[in-house]
Amino acid sequence: MESIIAQKLNPALHPVVLLKSDLKPEKALQPKSGKYLCIMSLFAQSVAKGKTVVFDRETYACPGACAGLGFGTAYDKALGGYDTFSAFFSKGIEDAEDPEKYREFAEKMPTHVSKKLIQGERFHCNREKALKWISEELPLFDFPETYRIIKPLSELQEGETPLSVIFTVNPMHMTTLITLNGAINEGINETVTPQGAACQMIGNYVFNEAKKENPKAVMGLLDLAARHNVKNVLPEDVLTYAMPWEVFLEMEKEAETGIFESPLWLNLQ
Repeated sequence: MESIIAQKLNPALHPVVLLKSDLKPEKALQPKSGKYLCIMSLFAQSVAKGKTVVFDRETYACPGACAGLGFGTAYDKALGGYDTFSAFFSKGIEDAEDPEKYREFAEKMPTHVSKKLIQGERFHCNREKALKWISEELPLFDFPETYRIIKPLSELQEGETPLSVIFTVNPMHMTTLITLNGAINEGINETVTPQGAACQMIGNYVFNEAKKENPKAVMGLLDLAARHNVKNVLPEDVLTYAMPWEVFLEMEKEAETGIFESPLWLNLQ
């Protein structure tokens, strides 16, 4: 697909799409079954090098990505379930319901994982808040299609409808995308910045917006864990800006005569 927005922005990194499909693309990058990793490291390969990446229910690579990619949730069963994750996402062993049991579990993990479990990622102030987020607040989707695919927007084929369109951009380009979205979106807050994993900010949070009468775009890479995993591939000054397909199409239409024709934009080039 040729995108007017991509043409006007001319970003250093590829705009990409996230799709669901029962057809597996050839020569795509895919984690090994049972391999744990942050899928944003593969997302970085797609936006930086134009790679196609594929995941399925055996290769989503991380419990957070299970939710992010629309495979349901693994927070209730992986790594000890809600008890482990509610402590891990808050203050680690300090917030564990059973500290001794939690320590015993953590010490069986590889050293770098064990240390993080003990200290906690501290994304929430206490285990109760973390538990509410993973068990009640996080929007969950379980699409029946076998695969989730991330690939460059330029390779989108006729008849394919993405779940999410994602730009990875610097502050200037982010400013312009937010302005473009604000030009067509009702209200004054056309962009949301949710708490969660970076894969969820390009995935299930976008899926959730698509259900709404007035869907918004989602700003992402607001996840320190993911930023650690992409720091050797992506510039430090980029964030993601992800949107449902229908929002993208409306922005594409406005891009023909909107902000990109403003002397403000043109003078900054």
